[in-house]
Amino acid sequence: MDIQIDNFKTGDPAFAVNLRGVIAYWNSAAEQSLGHTSDEAVGSKCWQLLRGQDSNGNRYCAKHCPVREMASQREPIHSFLCSFVSASSKPRKYSVSCLNVDNDSGDKLLLHICQPANKRPETVTYQVPIDEHAEPLSQREAEVLSLLADEVSTQDIADRMDISIRTVRTHIQHLMYKLRVHKRHDAIHVARQLKLI
Repeated sequence: MDIQIDNFKTGDPAFAVNLRGVIAYWNSAAEQSLGHTSDEAVGSKCWQLLRGQDSNGNRYCAKHCPVREMASQREPIHSFLCSFVSASSKPRKYSVSCLNVDNDSGDKLLLHICQPANKRPETVTYQVPIDEHAEPLSQREAEVLSLLADEVSTQDIADRMDISIRTVRTHIQHLMYKLRVHKRHDAIHVARQLKLI
């Protein structure tokens, strides 16, 4: 069952977008943290206003957003790290959690709860560095990598982890990016060298 946006309260910065990426909700904590007023933010396209980037400085937010796609399919979305550009053009790093919510009109929205990354416990991800600049693998990515090394198929990984095939593929893409490889067998080889599996 979806949550009504008007009943949702949090002290952390939060905003909601419709499935086209237009911001429909912007709380006061988001105003304080990111510097954009609700009047400025609501009605804007999220990827144009926030210009999200991953920890390596690569563009994360875009018109065709995989997170919104997952929300439209009602797939669970795992927390992720992302930097958003504030009104003063400074990047601010957050651990982002997403929930499917409804507004008064019954429109489907994707609520982003943005906890400042420095408040996030260090135990959320495996802290095995791939290199000094690389982002560590998440627990789910490490689990997928271990199953790949055991020659488990994508479908069987999805079944074992109780997630969709699309989510498995997303985890595989993220872990290959973090390991700086382009093929699954290369990811397994690098992971063995780094003693990740």
